[in-house]
Amino acid sequence: MKKSWKNTLLFWMLFVVSVFAEIASGQDAILQLGRQMANIREMLETYIMLGARIEYDAPKERLRKMMEEYEQTLGDMAKRYEDPVIQESVARSKKAWQPLKKDLLAAFETEDAKKLREEAMRIHSEIRGVIKELEKMKEWIISREKIPNVEALDAAIEIGASSQRLSSHYMMKMWGLPDPTIMDHWNKGVAKYEQAIDLLKGSKFAKDSAFKKLLKAVERDLNYFKTVITFEDDYMPVVVHRRGKDALERSMRMAQMILTDG
Repeated sequence: MKKSWKNTLLFWMLFVVSVFAEIASGQDAILQLGRQMANIREMLETYIMLGARIEYDAPKERLRKMMEEYEQTLGDMAKRYEDPVIQESVARSKKAWQPLKKDLLAAFETEDAKKLREEAMRIHSEIRGVIKELEKMKEWIISREKIPNVEALDAAIEIGASSQRLSSHYMMKMWGLPDPTIMDHWNKGVAKYEQAIDLLKGSKFAKDSAFKKLLKAVERDLNYFKTVITFEDDYMPVVVHRRGKDALERSMRMAQMILTDG
């Protein structure tokens, strides 16, 4: 009888440990996918910095690292989740990634400004399909793991993604790419960023002093973006890059706080 009781206790202890490990794994996957949604956009920004000969923050090394991290993320998702939803999304992601990767690699292979501009225009189009699959995987994991506070979590992740959307489109405008949709995408990014801030201001998380400090900081970052875009012919790509990265890191810290709530 005593041995049976011990076996039962051991079973439940192992079960609880496995449940918490699965929850932590799911949270890590959500943060990983959220960061990649921003990093894919940053790849475009970094590509343009390379094309425009802006050598700040080691753009070649940064672009290479982001490309490796994205491929690692796909590998992690495929290993972690056997469900057909994820497996099929990873397969579609790999297919969408191949032409994007090929065009990104042009930054390492040529200094022909005309060719780089042509590739940048294609990259701008190609990143959308890749981001779409990242979003699908994130949503599936949130549903599967029954993650609470979904609206707040999505808002925090959106701030990071929008910061890189704004930074990359600022670089496109600076480089004079002949894309008539640049400001449409810019305005959409501003709107999404503002909506995310408003949602988080009205959430329970805004009552936490550390969270509130981060929220105020990303709002200042947005206000900077909205101001700097009005400076015609007076571009500040290095400062924009830094503010975008700061906003991304702050957004990911907010997402982490939301995920670990309760």
